[in-house]
Amino acid sequence: MGWQDAPVVSGNKPKWADEPVVGQSQSESKPSYSENVSKTGEAFNKAAGSGFAAVGRTGVAALEDVAAMGSGVAGDIAGAVTSVATQDPKRGEAVRNAMTYEPRTEAGKAGAQYLGALVQPVSDIAGAIPKKLEESGHPIAGQVAKAAIDVAPIKGAGKVADVAREIKPTAARIAKAGEESAAIRAAEEAPKAEKIERARSIGIKLPPSEAGGSVGKVLEGAGGKIQTEMNLSRENAKVINRTAAKEIGLSDRQPMTEANIERAKQVHFKVYDQVKKAGRITTDDEFRQELEGVKERTKQAETDFPEDTNELIDKEIKKFSVASADSGSMLEKIKSLRAKASRNMQAPDAEKFELGIAQKKIATAMENQIERHTAETNPGLVKAFRESRVALAKIYNVEDALGPNGNLSAAVLARQLKRGVPLSGNLKTIAQTYQEFPKVMRYVDSLGGHAPFSALDYLVGGVEAVANPGSAARVVGALTARPIARSIIKSEAYQKRAIKPQQVKPSVAARIARKVAGNKIGDLPEKSPPATLGDQ
Repeated sequence: MGWQDAPVVSGNKPKWADEPVVGQSQSESKPSYSENVSKTGEAFNKAAGSGFAAVGRTGVAALEDVAAMGSGVAGDIAGAVTSVATQDPKRGEAVRNAMTYEPRTEAGKAGAQYLGALVQPVSDIAGAIPKKLEESGHPIAGQVAKAAIDVAPIKGAGKVADVAREIKPTAARIAKAGEESAAIRAAEEAPKAEKIERARSIGIKLPPSEAGGSVGKVLEGAGGKIQTEMNLSRENAKVINRTAAKEIGLSDRQPMTEANIERAKQVHFKVYDQVKKAGRITTDDEFRQELEGVKERTKQAETDFPEDTNELIDKEIKKFSVASADSGSMLEKIKSLRAKASRNMQAPDAEKFELGIAQKKIATAMENQIERHTAETNPGLVKAFRESRVALAKIYNVEDALGPNGNLSAAVLARQLKRGVPLSGNLKTIAQTYQEFPKVMRYVDSLGGHAPFSALDYLVGGVEAVANPGSAARVVGALTARPIARSIIKSEAYQKRAIKPQQVKPSVAARIARKVAGNKIGDLPEKSPPATLGDQ
């Protein structure tokens, strides 16, 4: 079966070629070219189904249809040779049928009908000569002509031009449908792509199951999902520490020790010392509203559950609800509040953590009040004060999330962000990325020691070795492959090449149709034929 009769030509046809198109009764008149393409396309879409199953069915259908076309060409040639050699057209036809593969799946049959409908005008032209020879009593000559046409497709300039004019509008509709489908899929993938790009922007390493393609998922399976996630968490802990240190003004050679952090603070305390001279500050309505917002309770909750309050937070707010205060004493209280917040947020008690969050917000409200006052009394100092405020806030946020071994907990930053702490810069990126990929950003101090094999590896390997003593070499090989797979996944080379957002493109069929139609779609009817052969 050659290109010009894929899948149907006059004369010798596959059994399924005579099956009516879905929705077409025998009594209906012969449909036009466009209608035939549309109906066979719809029939293929129905046979392929939807979702992930459609991908598999489309792939099988494509393989079947390619096999059918390739074997058809070989069958035509072999049948013609047999007919000439034996002078028996029936034997030639038998050889042709035996060598021609016929699609067996419903999707394969429907796909072949669709392909045949696309090239039907060309098929009619190319099949005319063999058909006439067979009708005039020369079946052997007809088979020879068919084989010759398969090997060297005829190109009648006038007829081909007519076919091209008829095919282009339909190809344009197919291309448009495929491109619209791709645009929808791209929009659906955009949020996930944004998360992946955000994580990779600071060097966070992700597992293949998030964005690594089929090969990466095989690697992840070989390496063990949990062990891979733990390995990546250890790698990402280094990234998080470096990123946080840089965000608070430390160099790559300065670890986040207590001494280094204190030195980073002193630079900004000098600016605060200048603000201390601002004198007495009268608090305004905005300050009082900010204090009220620290409670994090809606008006409805207050009405429904008036007794359900955090007394520690209420008491803390009441302390600072004053009409006025000296700028120097306000700054001292801000430092004290942030120090208390750090201790409370590192406590295991949930109420203490909530109190720490509230203390941060009270300190922020007081800084906002000082900034508004300074803007009126000393405008030249506002910019420096604002910059120092942001820098000190980052330092305190990092301190609150820092463990005893100098490792940052991304989970604590994420809790701060969730509770309304105004994180910014890469600290906010770390918090957001933890919310999106928590399994590869676990707190490294809680992961324990780093062994190449997990307990599960040893268990499975031990059971196999005991049950099958002769399989020791295979067990050793399998165990060795697991850490190798994990090493590949965590390598920067693999992460750069493989971990990336999915590139959504129109299907191959739609791209081919676009080339056939050209760049200009032109005036198309509102209803387009279905996107087929992979557009689902």
